[in-house]
Amino acid sequence: MNSFLEKIKFYSAHIIFTLICINDSIFINTWIAPGPIINIKYILVFYFSFFDKGRFSITFLFFIGLIFDSLQGMPFGMTPLCFILLSKLASYLKQRRTQTNFQNEFIAFAISLLITQIVSVIILSYFSQTPFEYLLLAINIIVSLIFYPVIRTALKVFYYY
Repeated sequence: MNSFLEKIKFYSAHIIFTLICINDSIFINTWIAPGPIINIKYILVFYFSFFDKGRFSITFLFFIGLIFDSLQGMPFGMTPLCFILLSKLASYLKQRRTQTNFQNEFIAFAISLLITQIVSVIILSYFSQTPFEYLLLAINIIVSLIFYPVIRTALKVFYYY
């Protein structure tokens, strides 16, 4: 990182991720439907772990996840576990792929998102007393998969061109 603009560009992902976690994607979710519909947090973690392994450190993901859990009233440690699991899955799947194209990347994201959501459902069912809606989870996964190419294209344009 030679120039000041490169540093701003590098840390802008951290700032955007932090603001999204603090606001819980309020900009998009209030327009579409109540509740977290698009997992922008998971898309960002997967994207930067898949393409730029050094962007989000495990420590950063852990602390932002703890802040998110405390603000949202989630079981403490669930979100950091999901963020770190998603980051490690993305790094592992990137290593295993010899040819990276959009189809392989999308399948890797779908697998990682599904595994992460299953872990979060298990944690919520054991440590939370609130009822869980599985239909909302299915909608969440489907809409996140639909919006992944859009967000991926925007990130590629901003960070790599």
